[in-house]
Amino acid sequence: MNERAIRTVLALAILLGLAGAATAERNFERYLFGDPITLYVWLQEQNEETGYVVINGVDTDGPPVPFVWDWGDGTVESGWFPGIHTYDPGANHVCTVRADYAPGDSDSVQVVLWFTAPAVPPVPLPDETGVEIPETPVVLVSRMPGYGIPEFIPFGDEFFTSLPRATVEYLLSVGSGHQNDMVNGDVFLVEGGFRQVIFRDPVFPGMYSLWYTSPVSFGAGDYAFEGAVQWSSFLHEMGHNATLNFPADHYYGGKIDGNANAIYSETMAQIFQYATAYQLALDAPAYGLTDDLVTDVWNSSISAISGLRNAYDRYVDEGMNFCSWNDPGTPEDETMDTFATLAYKFCAHAETAGAGYRDPLKRMTRLLGVFDADLEARWDRHFDTAAADTFRATLMVTAICYAFDSDLRAEFTALNFPIDDDTYLELIDRVTTVPPAPGRIAVACWPNPCNPRTTVSYSVPREGFVAVRVHDMAGRLVRTLASGEHMAGPHRVPWDGRDDGCRCLASGVYLVRVVGGGETASAKVVLPR
Repeated sequence: MNERAIRTVLALAILLGLAGAATAERNFERYLFGDPITLYVWLQEQNEETGYVVINGVDTDGPPVPFVWDWGDGTVESGWFPGIHTYDPGANHVCTVRADYAPGDSDSVQVVLWFTAPAVPPVPLPDETGVEIPETPVVLVSRMPGYGIPEFIPFGDEFFTSLPRATVEYLLSVGSGHQNDMVNGDVFLVEGGFRQVIFRDPVFPGMYSLWYTSPVSFGAGDYAFEGAVQWSSFLHEMGHNATLNFPADHYYGGKIDGNANAIYSETMAQIFQYATAYQLALDAPAYGLTDDLVTDVWNSSISAISGLRNAYDRYVDEGMNFCSWNDPGTPEDETMDTFATLAYKFCAHAETAGAGYRDPLKRMTRLLGVFDADLEARWDRHFDTAAADTFRATLMVTAICYAFDSDLRAEFTALNFPIDDDTYLELIDRVTTVPPAPGRIAVACWPNPCNPRTTVSYSVPREGFVAVRVHDMAGRLVRTLASGEHMAGPHRVPWDGRDDGCRCLASGVYLVRVVGGGETASAKVVLPR
């Protein structure tokens, strides 16, 4: 199959993906494997009172026929840029602009036109992973010696003209819940939860994580809400917060910092931002996320992952110069294309495997979760040595191998990643033989929301009587899932959202409790109807 034919297949696949978040699964194949994007479209003018819009753009591939404009309100036209249309301003719309290059060969871009707040029927979410954009100042405390806190101000209401503050907080809270699941709940809790707050830094041109504060936080420049909401950047910084506070007992933050930090922290933040966007689109109906809102998130992610592809191509084209150390004496970050290559390879394998991003990422963090004082010393964050280079590369590559249950060492060796086979085997052995922590019961539910069926996964440290029960938030027992003698180790039991009388329970948040041997563990699960 030639390149043009491959592009045609991928373009058709993404068009199907863009048909609607509620009916089809989106994917990043087009942007990871296809030809470089040539079609660029932007909103040039919009009158929110009259519904008048002007959409402009350019296609450097020069299609021979006019573009097809599906305005999303039942009107379909053909014509060149700019496109002019008048909408009913009482509703939001998604305009699709399609370029046809040859029979069966096309590409498309979508533009969201916001005229009113999206009609999102929120489901109850766990407070422990909520994200807030406070309207008034919040006192932050650093829990890491030597780590300061910049001066912030809150984002005022003037930044929420298209999307309400509550809608942004809700969507980011859904994403935070997904990210907590992607680290298998193994995150350092701050004040009993992993809540995050977002503050305004009006002089900063981007965003930055403050993973070490209480509450966990990050700062964002004004660009975050000017024009399109910078969803992908938000998910990226939240990914930093989650992965630098992971694993709970010996988190990476503060232990790999400085010039050796990026190969871990930037790789993981990149992967988390795309995995979370993918999961948000996939689970949109369960959370009441509308197509206009999901398309807005997806557009932001497309732009970012296209940059990831460019960085990977640059790494290959410029000689595959592996680097895990950002030289403080130079203005550029020498590790950028290296960590982009790691993130690109994770995403590429996720798309090729066709099993989504969540499960491979949970496996990846299971391996990275063996991080301890010994591995921290071998990371050797203060020194730029060949041994440290090899260890850092091997840890990250082994984590990707474990994610996809495949030995990918040869693939990364061909990309000039230095990999030590003994370290690879040691790390695989560590993650496959880790027993439950002594004296602790662990429990998790997936999917969550249960949609309407979930699997309760739990482990018990020793043999004995164990009960698994579901309670409502008032503490009333509604279902007993298991009760009896258990062997030590992992167990699973399904729950179909019904009570002990086989009656469907109402929508809401329920508590799954696992009790045994004087120990108790619990997990909240959302039941939507």
